[in-house]
Parts: sequence; C-alpha cells; structure tokens
Amino acid sequence: MFDRKLVEHCSAVLAGLKTANLFSYSLCPGDDLQNIVASWNLSLNTKGITLFILKETNQNALIYVCRTGRLESDLKRECVKSFLKNYGYEDFTALQAIHKLKSRLQESKSFPHEIGLFLGYPFEDVKGFIENGGKNCKCCGYWKVYDDEKSKQKLFQKFNKCREVYTRLFYYQIRSIQQLTVAAYE
Repeated sequence: MFDRKLVEHCSAVLAGLKTANLFSYSLCPGDDLQNIVASWNLSLNTKGITLFILKETNQNALIYVCRTGRLESDLKRECVKSFLKNYGYEDFTALQAIHKLKSRLQESKSFPHEIGLFLGYPFEDVKGFIENGGKNCKCCGYWKVYDDEKSKQKLFQKFNKCREVYTRLFYYQIRSIQQLTVAAYE
C-alpha cells in the first residue's frame, strides 16, 4: 500500500520533475510507520530523496517526500527567505525549515499556506494564493496559478503524463520504485 501511494502521488518527485509532494497514509493496526519510512529512506536517500512524517494521528499520517538538495536551493532564494521570515522561519537549511514546517502543521488545524514553497510551487503562485485568499486564480492544476498560466498548464500536463507512465510501469511490475527514481543532479 505504501509503495502504491508513493508512486501515485510522488511520481513527479521520483522522476526529478518536482521538488516535493505530500501524501496521506492510512495506518493499519500494528503499522510501524517509523520503520516503514526509515526503510524507504535507506532505499531512496542515495537518489537524493528523503521521506518525512509531518503529522501523525492514530489513523493517518501525512508523509512529505522531498528532494532535499533542490529544496535547499529553493530556500536560498532571497524572495523565499524574506517571505518565510514573516511566518517565523529563521534557519533556511532544508532540515531546519522542514522541522519548522512540521511544528507549524502540528500547531494548526489547517495547512500553513507557505507549504507550497516546500512543494516546489512557484513563488509568485504561493504569494498570489495567500494574497488572494485562494481566489481569483488564472487556472487550477496541481496548485492554483496566479502567473504565467500557459507554462504552468504545460507543466501540469507533464506531471500527469509522468504519473500515468510511472503508475503503469509500477502496477505491471515492469519497474520497482528504486528503478523509477531518477538520481539527484543538484
């Protein structure tokens, strides 16, 4: 079940097209989520991907799948750093910023909107979403778009194609997750 969810929701990350993604994992009695995530990290860290448990309840967990090198680059941009400082972020290394995001998720019942920056969404779209309260977007796909609609629609098509291909290759046991995962080039 974990394998399928990882491929379905994170194919663009596995393919190196996207910085990160989230997926919800339903916990079954006896699941040792820490060990499951540790096992995947052993397999995927060599390819530049790390999984984090952002939030866990008795029944569900929110898993963050990230290319930490790419996130680190995203967080170094001055516009991103300046923006995140408004939300209490002080350390812009990937691990420290993820730790802060995790604590913000724990404190809130809703998603902190800056999470889009951690998922690799373009800065102008995250800023536009927050400034517009999620309204007035030009189009909607993997996120709400506030700038450069045409290029974002092409990117969404690329993500959809990737998901389709990866899901097919995985379901028919043509490729394992490790084989589908592109090594980091950061």
